Amino acid sequence: MPVAQLGRRERKKKAVRENICEQTLLLINRYGVDGITIDAICDCVDIAKKTFYNYYASKHDLLVDICQSELLQRTDDLITEAIEQSDDLASQLEFVLGVLATRNSTASKLERELIGYLVGSLSTNMSQGASQLQFMSNCYQRLFSHGKAQLKPGLSPQFCAEMTVGMTNIITLNWLHDDHYDTSARFKSLKTYLTDSMLK
Repeated sequence: MPVAQLGRRERKKKAVRENICEQTLLLINRYGVDGITIDAICDCVDIAKKTFYNYYASKHDLLVDICQSELLQRTDDLITEAIEQSDDLASQLEFVLGVLATRNSTASKLERELIGYLVGSLSTNMSQGASQLQFMSNCYQRLFSHGKAQLKPGLSPQFCAEMTVGMTNIITLNWLHDDHYDTSARFKSLKTYLTDSMLK
């Protein structure tokens, strides 16, 4: 629903939620994910702790919400852009993986912190981790479903999506833990592997 159609109370709630997210991003950029507290967020937003809990059950829930809007939604937008650019699945994969490689090599401190938190939360919170993995799988499944006729016989869009998400996450995880890890080369190799193993 457009903001203009929201009632005054809903607009105020939306503004507070957005302010919480904006101030949290500023704090993460300055202190890192581990260096921020709910108290610090409340001080920056100028709200009571009780008010914070009206919006988020925990700092983790807030960070997951931020990762959803800042990172996961970008993946969905990236898939849409790839589909709009070409009908050739190999070209689409090259585009998507190229953007991911560039994102990693040019990531700011803030982006690296958020990516690290997102990848880390995949294993620390099983239900939310499963939800995030499913979101990413759905994004890639949309890509492979669009080019289903180009897949090798016996391969489903769902399987291809799951394998792609798993491999891109491994590359990202290695990049997070090794400053000298060559993600550009890995994503290039991944594109070749996916093209050779999945496409006709």
